Amino acid sequence: MRVTFSVIKADVGSIGGHTKPSEKMLEIVRARVKEAIGRKLLIDGFISHTGDDIAILMSHTRGVGDKEIHQFAWDCFIAATKEAQRAGLYGAGQDLLVDAPAGTVRGAGPAVAEIEFERDSDSKDRPAEAFAVFAADKCGPGSYNYPLYSVFCDPMHDGGLLLNPKMRKGFVVTVIDMDHKPSSSEKERGKDGDRIIKLEIPERIWDLAVFMQNPDRFAIEAIHSRYNPEEQIASVSATRLHNIAGKYTGKDDPIALVRTQGMFPAPEEITEPFMLGHFVTGDARGSHVMPIMPVALNTPVTGPYCLPLVSCIAFSMDAVGKFSEEYVDLFGNVAWDATRLKIQAKADEWRRQGFIGSTMASHAELSYTGIVDALAKLDEEFTIR
Repeated sequence: MRVTFSVIKADVGSIGGHTKPSEKMLEIVRARVKEAIGRKLLIDGFISHTGDDIAILMSHTRGVGDKEIHQFAWDCFIAATKEAQRAGLYGAGQDLLVDAPAGTVRGAGPAVAEIEFERDSDSKDRPAEAFAVFAADKCGPGSYNYPLYSVFCDPMHDGGLLLNPKMRKGFVVTVIDMDHKPSSSEKERGKDGDRIIKLEIPERIWDLAVFMQNPDRFAIEAIHSRYNPEEQIASVSATRLHNIAGKYTGKDDPIALVRTQGMFPAPEEITEPFMLGHFVTGDARGSHVMPIMPVALNTPVTGPYCLPLVSCIAFSMDAVGKFSEEYVDLFGNVAWDATRLKIQAKADEWRRQGFIGSTMASHAELSYTGIVDALAKLDEEFTIR
């Protein structure tokens, strides 16, 4: 049977600032997911939060970009928004940028990652289905560039590239230009879609590196197997909220679905790069550069300067598309405590530089416009000497 993973995530309100959604908001979404399973819209569903973002993980048979699935998720977020408004929570409905989605919620604010695949217990390559869901808060969609490049391009991080003959066949990586805005003539010619490039790996890892250097503009959107081109391994939400809304509404807070094991990387391989605590744009007011910290699922944002967070949970799926009754919190293990302390120390030292230079986002990426507005006014005072 053809099964689709869909994970849709949004910030629609949180307690005391950008910290976490209320339990009542989560309960409302869980009840709606349970009802959707009962009426067969969904095969299964799971609700979680990372920081202030609610994530809805769904399995179904309706394919990628299905209008009913996306409308269902949107309605869940609307219901949670109403509860946030009733309780006086901060940022109610923040990521819902339109009155109603036009078909899908992609481009309407929420982060979306989806993969459709054949679920076949008799398959020689994928008799069992294992997957991981990454959810990040307080950072941009290019935040997965470093870890995905490390896993799929560098055997120093992923021994499977040397050990697994099916992975040695390589991958096709789709990169999206997130700054692309179609011109009037392109729109007239029906060329108003996304601007993407597909690169065969490992032959073009240096070309991929050129794009990975600028995660504020370019992001890995999808990865497919070259051993079996029909198999998609990874899907990443790669939309920019400020491009959609035309102004700051919050950081993009991306999600990623990654299928694991067998002919794909193992969980221990896809999580290894997060030991670095690589620097990403986001955190406090969406306008700084800080190291991203791997955290347990359902962790609120409470650290100094809103350190960017990323969670990762692993599931299995049975023959009819239902998730395993239990999940594994891949960053919840005590083995990651040493990494968290190292990353916090890295952030503490970095913050000593304050607002000077690279510690703040570039002017193009500043989520609050105070500096840019002040520069515009001060520009009038300049003279030519």
